[in-house]
Amino acid sequence: MPDNRPVSKRALFFSRSFFPLFAVQFLGAFNDNLFKNAMVMLIAFQLSQTDEQTGLYITLAAGIFILPFFLFSTLAGQIADHYPKSVLIRKIKLAEILIMFTGAIGLLSMQLEWLYASLFLMGVQSAFFGPIKYSVLPEVLADSQLLLGNAWFSGSTFIAILLGTLVGGLTVTLENGPQWVSAGVILVALAGYLLSLKVPYTVFEDSAVQIDRNILRSTWLVVRSSRGHHQAFFAVLAISWFWFIGAILLSQIPAFVKYTLQANEDVVVAFLTLFSIGIALGAGLAGRLFGQGVKLLYHPILLLLMSLLLVLSVWVADSIGSSLRIVDLSVAELMGLAEFLGQFPENLSLLFLFSLAVVGGAYIVPLYTQLQITTPQNQRARMVAVNNILNAFLMVLSSLLVMLGYLFELKLSTMLLILALFNLVVAIWFYLKRPEHE
Repeated sequence: MPDNRPVSKRALFFSRSFFPLFAVQFLGAFNDNLFKNAMVMLIAFQLSQTDEQTGLYITLAAGIFILPFFLFSTLAGQIADHYPKSVLIRKIKLAEILIMFTGAIGLLSMQLEWLYASLFLMGVQSAFFGPIKYSVLPEVLADSQLLLGNAWFSGSTFIAILLGTLVGGLTVTLENGPQWVSAGVILVALAGYLLSLKVPYTVFEDSAVQIDRNILRSTWLVVRSSRGHHQAFFAVLAISWFWFIGAILLSQIPAFVKYTLQANEDVVVAFLTLFSIGIALGAGLAGRLFGQGVKLLYHPILLLLMSLLLVLSVWVADSIGSSLRIVDLSVAELMGLAEFLGQFPENLSLLFLFSLAVVGGAYIVPLYTQLQITTPQNQRARMVAVNNILNAFLMVLSSLLVMLGYLFELKLSTMLLILALFNLVVAIWFYLKRPEHE
């Protein structure tokens, strides 16, 4: 049981019950993004030649990583509710070491087949860790500490994305870069396993939970039963929409930078870095502004702001100065970071996407907290699994829709404007539904 006695934020963060868990999930998120961003950079700047090919390869990679969340989240949720979560964490982190050896082979061989296979296995490992990550928090934190704990988890996840982006994106393009990244993912996996041994034993388990190995049947039954928890399921739908938007933006930033802004990999890293910092900053602001309560009053406004900022980012990048665009990038030198930052008003697209990320971070944290506190303890991991399933479904759907857009030769900027329009529709839905789920 979590200790409900008052405790300072610093003492809570460095407590034996919270910090090892925080460190394990942080290193896992960092390692995923170290590998993924190294792979994306290889695809964008070495393993593909055209706009369409780059977009298709990167979108396929995003879909392959997310697919296991859709396939295995229900099974993972049942296992997490059945067994002590601390034991499962150690087994999952041990499996990560073996998976990263596979990823190293893919990086060293530069074979897309190996890279995609490794990415799928990484997705499987993350799918089994996901239900544990958020469902274990209420077992180690008091209800009054959950919003802050979620803010640390959500914010740190995107700081991990930031660091993975920086290390993976910058290192893999160096001489012997794939070798360095290969060693890095293995070492981080080893560190994650050693830290998992420090995670305190969690006592909650429910042997009555049946583990159904029929993936399709169990997925359908768990999703259907989760709808009975109306407030939690509303939070799941709202969270899933955020990841629909985030999946498109994160996966398409390399293509957006190279073909719309005509800038190089350093600018890609800058965009991904500031996007990650923005999410972390927004998550931290949510933890401070909302205190111990969960308030969804401003979420429709946050969605409206996200649409506005996305439209502005596309407008300054694509519409203004389009006469200066170079048609044949194969014979042109892409802009470096210093040149891009001096290219007004196109450089404002970086500021607008950063602001969008801040708004997104503030949007997501209260929703995760609502999911946790409105779900019974013995069903919490399965509700998180439902969240991961719907997140994965919308993220895979986003990949398919973007691939379809490329096949129909839609410009990426056009697809992003369509996304902003759909987000407005979701803002109206949220406004109409929020009062009954406040």
